[in-house]
Amino acid sequence: MWRNLMLSAVIGGLVATTPAQAQLKDPPPEVRRQQVQTDQQERLQALTRRGRLDAYRQLVDANKAAASTAGTSRDAAIDLAALGLTASEVNALRRNNTDLFDIAHRFFEGTTTTPSEQMLLADTVVIARATQVQTGKARVDGFLSEIPFTVVKPLKGTRAAGDVILVPRNSGPLGNGSEEVDFSDIRFTPDKTYLLVLSKNWYEQYVALRKKQPESHFTALPYLAYEVSTTGALLPGPRPALSGIAPKDLKSIEAELNASRDAPRTKIPRKI
Repeated sequence: MWRNLMLSAVIGGLVATTPAQAQLKDPPPEVRRQQVQTDQQERLQALTRRGRLDAYRQLVDANKAAASTAGTSRDAAIDLAALGLTASEVNALRRNNTDLFDIAHRFFEGTTTTPSEQMLLADTVVIARATQVQTGKARVDGFLSEIPFTVVKPLKGTRAAGDVILVPRNSGPLGNGSEEVDFSDIRFTPDKTYLLVLSKNWYEQYVALRKKQPESHFTALPYLAYEVSTTGALLPGPRPALSGIAPKDLKSIEAELNASRDAPRTKIPRKI
């Protein structure tokens, strides 16, 4: 389904045009309607497996007065519930003239979303140091390898300095002597430090859609990744935002997150 393909493409870092997407670009209206309904049901089933269905229903209720179209509203409500967001968070940000429904719609449709908007959708933002890719571990989530990151400084979420976060990869050994290589996997350099904008909830939804189980260790998928220089400046990559003004340094990121400290989702630890 189109949105599942788009979800996979965004996770993999692919931009807009793939052969699979081209085939589904202009289906007949009835086929498109059936595809949308099937896709929504699959995503709702994944929410149910994760215990997030009530959050979705509350998001739908919270958005009834502001919804422009029923389809867009329902899709965005599913996506927000999948990302671990709640109706109370949506309402709190709307009081500050920020519409998470609109941001989620643009993000999952592959249109313009800024780094600041993607940080609102993320549940984890950290400065972390990369280590070597790990392969050969028996996995239950369907990914083939992972990169462990050691948290240097947490900026948003529940992680603390010294914690290890795993970023899964589609590349890795297949167990039959061959190797799968996914060129859309982000290439991190061991021992370098990165600003990571991540979502554990996005990882869990993606795994549930594939009817797999999440790994027990804290694992998250990246929206954005910037290398951090020794001066605190952010270098352009390895996965910058496709639109919007790129953050210049860590101070600007912290200021951005501090500006949203009243939002119930944002948990900003004390400076370390």
